[in-house]
Amino acid sequence: MFNFLTYMFEETIHINLGSWISLGNININYGILLDPLSMVVMVPVGLVTMAVTFYAMDYMRFDPNRNRFYIILSVFAIFMTVLVVSDNYVMMFMGWEFVGVMSYLLISFWNTRMAAMKSALSAMLLNRMGDALFVMFMGTMLSLYQAVDFNTMELLTPHTNTTLLNLLAIMLTVAATAKSAQLGLHSWLLNAMEGPTPVSSLLHAATMVCSGVFVLVRSSYMLEYTPSVLLFMLWLGGFTTLMSGLMAVVSNDMKRVMALSTMSQLAMMMLAMGSSAYDLAMYHLYCHAFFKALLFMSAGSMIHSFMSETQDMRKYGGLIEYLPYSYVSMVMASLSLMAMPGLTGYYSKDMVIESLYGTYTLSGYMMYFIATASATLTAIYSTRVLYLTFYNNPRSNKYTYGFMHESNWMIMPMTMLAMYSMFLGYYRDNVMFHLNMGLPHTNTFMETEFTMPTMFKYLPMMLGLSLSLSLVYIYEFMYKMNKSSVYNYFNQRMYFDQLLNNLMIRPTLVFGGYLNELTDNGLTKVLGSTGMGRLMTNMPLMIMMNMMIMIMINLM
Repeated sequence: MFNFLTYMFEETIHINLGSWISLGNININYGILLDPLSMVVMVPVGLVTMAVTFYAMDYMRFDPNRNRFYIILSVFAIFMTVLVVSDNYVMMFMGWEFVGVMSYLLISFWNTRMAAMKSALSAMLLNRMGDALFVMFMGTMLSLYQAVDFNTMELLTPHTNTTLLNLLAIMLTVAATAKSAQLGLHSWLLNAMEGPTPVSSLLHAATMVCSGVFVLVRSSYMLEYTPSVLLFMLWLGGFTTLMSGLMAVVSNDMKRVMALSTMSQLAMMMLAMGSSAYDLAMYHLYCHAFFKALLFMSAGSMIHSFMSETQDMRKYGGLIEYLPYSYVSMVMASLSLMAMPGLTGYYSKDMVIESLYGTYTLSGYMMYFIATASATLTAIYSTRVLYLTFYNNPRSNKYTYGFMHESNWMIMPMTMLAMYSMFLGYYRDNVMFHLNMGLPHTNTFMETEFTMPTMFKYLPMMLGLSLSLSLVYIYEFMYKMNKSSVYNYFNQRMYFDQLLNNLMIRPTLVFGGYLNELTDNGLTKVLGSTGMGRLMTNMPLMIMMNMMIMIMINLM
């Protein structure tokens, strides 16, 4: 069953499909690169896409536009594959752009809802910022190397000026920050939850949001020569994983809690890359895709069976009696996310946290404790979701609970992903392909096997278990916490959207209005179309006046 994972012991296959652009020294080709990295990412892309398509067949059964939904989902799968198996940055950018467009179309799928259209626009605009830097990255690279394929880049990087490499790495990191929803360009991911749940499961949890991390790992040969950018990535990942955890603990929308959880896990991958453990980042991406897709599917099953289709967890409660399969799936995915020993998430997440300790730097030690705090918060909000949804007293009316149901078509893919969420971690040695082991500082996780104190190995798990169990008591008996200003601050997502609107978007719009008034409708018009029109209109009058003046002069 798992034989496809052993592919990485074969040699790399590079297929050139033909020339695309040829300008002087610059040759850009269509090509497919099947190496361990692309094959590892293709496994979750293929399997999760298949599971979500099965799931969507039932979820969208009564939607009048379901055919459009299936078409967009299939096109997304095609371009995600293009992004993963491409052998140069231009072809990768083609996949990168199209998955962004499909994301826009799927978030705004229910286009009669104002919130869905606003969310889609938000996703599109914030991703544009990342895409602009990706284009600048490709342009800089073409002017430097006259090439965009990975092999040429890998050979020429060690001989390039460090300042230029830093510039390239920063551009790529910001592009990945937009696509992978890191702190600063993250607000679109929370709004993206307005789309149908299969979309949230496939695009905004398992595959598309991971493409930023994938591009950075693909460029790891360059990042290794830019330690300052790696340090920036490390701190960015640390702050993102902590802030998203704090926001998730006080969020009431079930899908938004899961979106913040996705953001937190993507930040874990950034932490792994910041400490030069690229194969751990890919391994966490690989494991995370399965249990996070399952988490969204379980949530979708609940939302779908609830009459009002509400996502507010405070309106649920007691669903364990009505939706037993969804409950089992949710528990499996949540335990895997909490890194419970023996499940998939434990093998990847704890190795990432350990590798931070093994860097033996001040930043590494600080990030280890921040990541441990984030893992604790993950356990807390996962337990909170389970408690409010399944264990709590029923909060809705009898009529609503009477219509609760589960669908066999939804249960089938959920069962498959539940199996992966439990047992995939055992195949770690087949997935770890030791990327860039020849470069220095990339083997930190080997150190931690032997030098790390036992207490620090078990700390994330012990804190997570103890604090998440004490949480139930806090929710039942210390509900005054909900009125504190700190609670409001994180519940309003740190007022980030308001800051973005007031400090960036509104001044830009006002400035654009002034420019429009002064240039487009002002100077350009006077010198251009309006001025010429007036000139043509008044030309006969001017000629007549000249003639009259001439006649009068002659008569005098």
